[in-house]
Order: sequence, then structure tokens, then C-alpha cells
Amino acid sequence: MKLMMVLMQPAGPLLQGLMERSCELAPVLPHVQAAEVIRDEVLPTGERQVVQLWRAQVEVPVLLQPHLDPGLLEWSLTLRQPAGGSLIRFHAASRAVQVPGRCEGTFRFTPAAGGRGTRIEMELEFPNTSESLRRIFGELVARHWRALLEGVATRLSGPAG
Repeated sequence: MKLMMVLMQPAGPLLQGLMERSCELAPVLPHVQAAEVIRDEVLPTGERQVVQLWRAQVEVPVLLQPHLDPGLLEWSLTLRQPAGGSLIRFHAASRAVQVPGRCEGTFRFTPAAGGRGTRIEMELEFPNTSESLRRIFGELVARHWRALLEGVATRLSGPAG
């Protein structure tokens, strides 16, 4: 699945905001209950790796609650950025046992046409997932990343930027 968006912020601060401050946005994202940074490190290769834990906020009807694996709501997210690079690779995995979910992908940050803003190309993959689940997960994941990137851009354009 490929997506593209343009934000009116320079690539550097957007990359940095996504790597360093995305968990701070959990309280303003209606679909997120909580998020925390588990680890932030520079690997021997010079690549920066940030590991986060996210918990989704959803209202599940009472009749369905016994059938829902709570792990579906908890996701670990690993972001990797090569030193000085304008690319972020990510791996997200649910903690579910019944329906294990995984998503892998990349973000490419390039100057937008006309030099104003940043073009962000997202490529998402859902390995070993059925087509129907891929569509559902794809929509949810795309919505999450768009909200997160827009939140980072909004924070950057605010007074504390």
C-alpha cells in the first residue's frame, strides 16, 4: 500500500519530531489511549532506533469483548533512521495471539514541488495477512500515520515549535 502527503514544514524537523516526540501526541489522538518510548538508541551501524509501545483506544460492544484478544490493542513500534538520512523504516507488531498483526514500511521525506514543505511517501506492507485484514489494517494504519504526522507538523508550527 502506498500513500503520499505534503506538509508545510521542512523535512528535518518532521523527521526529528516523528522520531523523538510522537509519543507526546497520544493525548490528542482520539484513537490512542497511551504511548511511551521504551528505548531510544544509536546502533553500532550509526542508525538511530526508537522503540515505542502504543495502546489503541476503541469502544468494543460488551457482547464482543470476551472474543477480543486484548493484544490487538497493544502495538510495539520500532522506528529506524540511518544517520543523516531522509528515510525512516518501521516495524509494528501487535501483541495479539489470535490474530497476529504486523506492519512494515518506510517513510521518504523529500522537498515538495516548488520547494515549499515536505512530500512524505509512505509504503506499508502487511506480511502474511489475508487481503480482507490487509484492507482493514491498511486503513487503520494509514489513518494513524496521517494523524501522527499532521500532529507533529501542528506542533512544529505552534509557538513552542
